[in-house]
Amino acid sequence: MNERLLSKKGMILQKIAESLLFIEVDHRIPKIGDLASMNGVGRGTIQTVLKYLEESGSIRLEAKGHLGTFLRYKNIPQLLKFCGMERLTGIMPLPYSKKYEGLASGLSAECQAQGMELSIAFMRGAKLRLQEVVQGRYDFAIASRFSANEAMKEHPELSILLSFGSYSYVSKHAVIFSDRKYKSFEDGMKIGIDPFSTDQQVLIKEETKNKNMQYIELNYMHLLRHIQAKTIDATIWNMDEVDNERYHTMPLSSPLAKKMEEYMGEAVCVARNDNKKGAYGLSLVHIEKVKQIQEMVETGDHLPKY
Repeated sequence: MNERLLSKKGMILQKIAESLLFIEVDHRIPKIGDLASMNGVGRGTIQTVLKYLEESGSIRLEAKGHLGTFLRYKNIPQLLKFCGMERLTGIMPLPYSKKYEGLASGLSAECQAQGMELSIAFMRGAKLRLQEVVQGRYDFAIASRFSANEAMKEHPELSILLSFGSYSYVSKHAVIFSDRKYKSFEDGMKIGIDPFSTDQQVLIKEETKNKNMQYIELNYMHLLRHIQAKTIDATIWNMDEVDNERYHTMPLSSPLAKKMEEYMGEAVCVARNDNKKGAYGLSLVHIEKVKQIQEMVETGDHLPKY
């Protein structure tokens, strides 16, 4: 962080830059006395900070006498740096599919275009990723709309800030069997299930309802290996990167599972309600540009970069 932000005056600079970030151009800014009172400093300090922001090209103000002072221009990337938010942190699913790589690439490119750097971590399991956001370790997490909705029931402090549309998360799920003799779930089967994957867990429980199953808890990324080794009889997996010639797959059969899957196909960005700076940074992201890069990565017309 800029050393200036570590001094007392620098901390005021950070706070003033943040407050100006949330004021729309051509709107009136708070009075000097009010800003001084809110920040516990003298009027001179506020005037010095505002002058510095103007001289740095971050803002342009216009005094209108008794009408107050109006914000006529703001350089968003500059203000983001001064308020300590030149970097966003996000957590996404493991990038095992082109769809996820495309989403990461699109978000990285769009954040950079808006004057921000994006640091991305990857973690399996929507439950784990969303818990990281609840605990304040990341500005946002990427999950399916279904997983996000389930998490928000338990954590009302979370909100969906960005939605990327149908099939932006996964295209579809299917049942994968270890042997071609199987046509459906049967009593006594060993079913591979990841306890941290909300979507997969719900789909499996619905597809195997009223059947006597043995659920084997496994890492989602290891399930296909267990199918090949026949240590489990079946599982449900995202079909975006599955070779139908190599695996014996069957479509979902439960009407409710199919209905829930519609919400599992859409990627959403989830953040804490109190993370105002993170929310503002994400509000600058153009969803269509992110989706365009995602589609190009999926078709091979754009190399992943994140």
